Amino acid sequence: MAARLAAKEGYTNVKVFHDGIPAWKSAGLPLLTSPEFVRFTLGYVVLIDTRGPEAAKAGHIQGAVAIDLSQISQERAQFPLDLKAPIVLYHEDTNLEKLAPVYKEIASWGYNNLGILEGGFKGWLSKNLPTQKDMVQTKIFYIPRPKPGEITGDEFMNIVKTKPQNKLILDVRTQQESAAGSIEGAKNIPLDQLQSRLNELPKDKEIIVHCATGLRAEMAYNILKNAGFNTRFLNDRIAILEGKLFCCFKE
Repeated sequence: MAARLAAKEGYTNVKVFHDGIPAWKSAGLPLLTSPEFVRFTLGYVVLIDTRGPEAAKAGHIQGAVAIDLSQISQERAQFPLDLKAPIVLYHEDTNLEKLAPVYKEIASWGYNNLGILEGGFKGWLSKNLPTQKDMVQTKIFYIPRPKPGEITGDEFMNIVKTKPQNKLILDVRTQQESAAGSIEGAKNIPLDQLQSRLNELPKDKEIIVHCATGLRAEMAYNILKNAGFNTRFLNDRIAILEGKLFCCFKE
């Protein structure tokens, strides 16, 4: 799907890493996270300023916890018990040379939702995103909560069961995936076609988006939200059997 999207944008030399992010993560290799994504999820992620408390006093990203890069191993005990907790590390700039070994160590503890802030604190400042001075946190405090726009699995299953007239379930998987099993009454528009087919969707209904894992559903949610639709998305994996039986579960 990503290759098709790139081709539509005019790129001609496109290669696909078939093993994808799961294989990249399992190797402990770092993933970069954009400042825009971190801004959107402030309060939902554990954001660690690896420059340390002294540097953070002069200015740091709002809500960040200051733990010096050299001290992260010793602070393992204060990391969240929830191994799915989203964690983002940042330094003065991207600085993969320094951050990658620590990233790999944290991944070895079992955390699988890690990122490194692209551009670091300098990149954040260049985009005029929110910062604060003093009031430096040095202890991680994490309470898991849904992302903005996320619907719970229980509510999603209830909507599938009751089929309320004021809601539409949108399946953004590929046509091949949908043909292998789909939710009764759901409308299928693959993610790579969504932007060009927005006119097929009603503005007077709430659109509930799902895919197979939640990743594409969140991308579709952002497209729909930016276009003015009333929408939420399912951030769970789902399995659909015979068009009716399905289950929702976090990765």
